[in-house]
Amino acid sequence: RQVKSQAENELNKTDWYVVRKAEEDIAIPSTITTHRKAVRTKQAEMETAITNASDTPALETLYTYTEQEDGSVTRPLGKLPTLED
Repeated sequence: RQVKSQAENELNKTDWYVVRKAEEDIAIPSTITTHRKAVRTKQAEMETAITNASDTPALETLYTYTEQEDGSVTRPLGKLPTLED
């Protein structure tokens, strides 16, 4: 549910482009459609990983952040793309 909610919140930021396209037939910028597809794709990947977790420790591992060699911090589950990325 949390991943669905996060994806919904991210998509809500650009819903007005879809409404404008439906109401006024003004094209949606390709960067927006690409972003919306990326959010949905990552959401599906994350939901699959969560569903496939065999037990609670496996699920916890998906959410565990670790520092990478370059100093960045990531988790196996990843994160949804944002327009700010």
